[in-house]
Amino acid sequence: MHKQPKKTGAGALVRSVKNQAVKHFLGFSFVLAAASVSGESSVSPRERGIQIPENPEHAWISPLAAESLLLAVEDTGGQQLVAVGERGHVLYREKGADQWHQADVPTQALLTGVSFSDARHGWAVGHDAVILATADGGRTWRKVYEAADEERPLLDIHFQDRHTGIAIGAYGYLLRTGDGGASWQPGAVDPEHDFHLNAIAAAPGGSARSAEGAPSRLYIAAESGVVYRSDDGGSHWRTLNPPYDGSFFGVYPLAGDRVLAFGLRGHLFVSEDAGEHWRAVATGTEATLTSAIGLDGRQILLTGHAGALLLLDADLQTVHRARLPERRDFSDAIRLGPDRVLLVGEGGVRTVDLCSVFGSDALPGCGGSASRNE
Repeated sequence: MHKQPKKTGAGALVRSVKNQAVKHFLGFSFVLAAASVSGESSVSPRERGIQIPENPEHAWISPLAAESLLLAVEDTGGQQLVAVGERGHVLYREKGADQWHQADVPTQALLTGVSFSDARHGWAVGHDAVILATADGGRTWRKVYEAADEERPLLDIHFQDRHTGIAIGAYGYLLRTGDGGASWQPGAVDPEHDFHLNAIAAAPGGSARSAEGAPSRLYIAAESGVVYRSDDGGSHWRTLNPPYDGSFFGVYPLAGDRVLAFGLRGHLFVSEDAGEHWRAVATGTEATLTSAIGLDGRQILLTGHAGALLLLDADLQTVHRARLPERRDFSDAIRLGPDRVLLVGEGGVRTVDLCSVFGSDALPGCGGSASRNE
């Protein structure tokens, strides 16, 4: 054992645990694990319908897994959606269906990131530096890497194609593979610092592309106000410094040289020149921002804590704010349709009609849906 850009950072998540949460915040998962144990029922697992695998390392199969903490979700590019989260939970669902199925997974570690190179081949990462692989769209998984003794969790992963991938994590942890995950080699983004590397995303095109046509420009969101950029698929990295000292939990590259960076306390920055210069965007919220996805009409949806949703217009300056009434902490999102998204985070999965949240003033073509802005 040895896409449109994915947008998240494994940042902060779950106010109910310690009034903060972000899917790639290092201390979060340890606090979460303790809170989960302390809040469990005295009823036995089997009485709660939980299936305990014969192999003690495998994740328990729970009827409520779709309501558990989920930190990342991915559209495989085929007919399935895949979400990952606490206790080794991996869920998959056919597009257009309502029911989620839990996969048999050979770990109980908190899973923090997932990436698919095509409809069948995907990888997930998490604590214990675990890396899992699937070749059937997320239905079955095998462990291809683990280094629990290093005590450096992996927080996100990106595969450029079926062979080339990068996993990143706490304290500057970076692993590379060129053989589809059969072997992994350590790497470094910034030898002088061991910042937590929270999220990785590829530019959708523009000035830096590999010979095969796959995106070769990559960005990493890190702590201490740092963003890293690679123009050669991750072989070399350059440090970028937006005017901010806090943690970034996500980057969202756009066409050409435009890129967003976002994180703590609602901080959002835009660069028009691949990160050489940045300007702040006034979001009007102090909620930590955790992920971003593109919508029709070139608008961008950002998710956050306490039910916060932001809609950024194509000018990359105008922001529409909304807050879902249950005020859950959301960690990641994917599009289901022109105005529908699936959110994951605290409490599992939720489907949201953006027209009912933002209304026609913010989303053209909604037909006058009522707005529930902050």
